[in-house]
Amino acid sequence: MDFGSFLDTLGDNPTELSRATGLSRSTIYRVRDGQSSPTLETLRELALAAGYDIDVALVPASDPAAAIAARVMEDPSTPEIEEFEELGLADAAEVARTKEWITRLQRLAGDDPARLLQLAGRYSAPQHRRGARYFASKPGIPQERIVEIANSALGRRWGALSGVAAARVYLGHAPDPGPVVAWTTDVDAVAERLSATLREVDEYQPAGVLVAPTMQAYMLDMLQPGQWDHYIVSPIQAAIDVYGLGYDGLASEITEGW
Repeated sequence: MDFGSFLDTLGDNPTELSRATGLSRSTIYRVRDGQSSPTLETLRELALAAGYDIDVALVPASDPAAAIAARVMEDPSTPEIEEFEELGLADAAEVARTKEWITRLQRLAGDDPARLLQLAGRYSAPQHRRGARYFASKPGIPQERIVEIANSALGRRWGALSGVAAARVYLGHAPDPGPVVAWTTDVDAVAERLSATLREVDEYQPAGVLVAPTMQAYMLDMLQPGQWDHYIVSPIQAAIDVYGLGYDGLASEITEGW
């Protein structure tokens, strides 16, 4: 959030704003000029002065930068994070978030690669991704057909399949029923195509299709199976996603022998 812009909506007179909020003018100047981030208490006073209030809620984590951080740390084929912007894999804000996650995962996982991928999966879980859209399966439609429908909805757009679709490619088997994940940079377009065949619902469907937004870096080293015209995420991304979906045993199978 650009707090300077927010303050501009309250007026350009720091003295009056200080009187209205009970905050010191120095605090208002620092926040306006981007020299400090306000505490929750400060932000609430500013919001109240504008006729709003603050509502804080805990929600499950799902930051794509967590998955990319794990890939930078564990996957030799992933470029150094300093190269991401130049390669068009992430913008400056995404690079900064990824660096934060690298530090965080180093602290949480230590030298345990399996723990690292498990945590990355938890913190980037596709079913919790903001902006995700969910589609229910239909009775009598086999999983192979669900994967085909999801693949067709992606078309030739920039994106890739994960979840059970990836497990079927890398392991030759997958939970049936199980979730098909379609990572894409154009959620609305893919969801519109899916809605021609499957029914959109409000909640995650473990046997359906999940369309979720992601970073370009998710598509690094994706694989195109011979029978399809689209792509499957790389093995390490598949393992992270499957951990995030709660299939720890399946994720361990994908990473076995690494």
